[in-house]
Amino acid sequence: MRRAAPERLSDIRHPGPRNAERLPYRLCNAEKVSIGLRPGSMLLEALAHWIEVQGYESAVLDLAGLALSPFDYVMPDRAVDDRHAAWYSDTRHSAGVTLSDAVAIVGHRDGQCFAHIHAYWTNKGEEHLGHLLPETLQIGAEGEISGFGIKGAQFVSRPDPETEFTLFRTAGPAHAEPGLPANALITTLAPFEDLPASVQSLRKKLGVPAVKVVGLGSLAGASFADAAPMHGLISEILLQRECRAQSDGLINLPVRCVDLHGDLYAGHLRTGSAPTLITCELLVIADA
Repeated sequence: MRRAAPERLSDIRHPGPRNAERLPYRLCNAEKVSIGLRPGSMLLEALAHWIEVQGYESAVLDLAGLALSPFDYVMPDRAVDDRHAAWYSDTRHSAGVTLSDAVAIVGHRDGQCFAHIHAYWTNKGEEHLGHLLPETLQIGAEGEISGFGIKGAQFVSRPDPETEFTLFRTAGPAHAEPGLPANALITTLAPFEDLPASVQSLRKKLGVPAVKVVGLGSLAGASFADAAPMHGLISEILLQRECRAQSDGLINLPVRCVDLHGDLYAGHLRTGSAPTLITCELLVIADA
């Protein structure tokens, strides 16, 4: 039986000790990449081969336009025990679609390539947003995806004491490559950290006047500048294109969200009204 949904932010309790570092990050080098994919190939296997050949530590990729054969996914839901603040729904199945909007954080789990993917798609006029199960993803048609290859830092899946989830954490490079300029950073936000405010803080850490931001995560509710608020406090999100922040305080963070009721939201986040639920995994890149 699942626990009751939280009604207030103060109802959300994570089971472990509070992590001291709330905005952990690693400086890195991010370069634009494109990857051709063959129909019938498994996405994880294709990404693992590409990372090995190209020598990247991790990647953050845009999967919009990618055609998938039938696959499995889950949605955000209430916890199934008395410890976790949230959990996943039962596994759902798609007969195969072309993704309209999707972000993949590519890193490592148990020494193998792994990907955390949130995607938005439509099927027979119905909108969906879910957490795709990467081991089920098979390429349905020839295509190309783009994004950023990362050197100098990596996402590594590890147990997180605060939330008791196994999550991507930031780590140093597996293979040092001296002399590589740091034009970006990767980060994994801690619970309750405001996403827009965190982006501005991380821009300052990078030491540049403007940044682009790519990523995904979960929020405990959100207010938008241009849409109705998301009151459900268990959600999953993906950042849309054109997410940026500048030193003059201007911030533009359009996101897509789905809450525990299956309701979908899209809008530009308001600073101070978008607290992280579990984590947000982001690539913050200097914007020339």
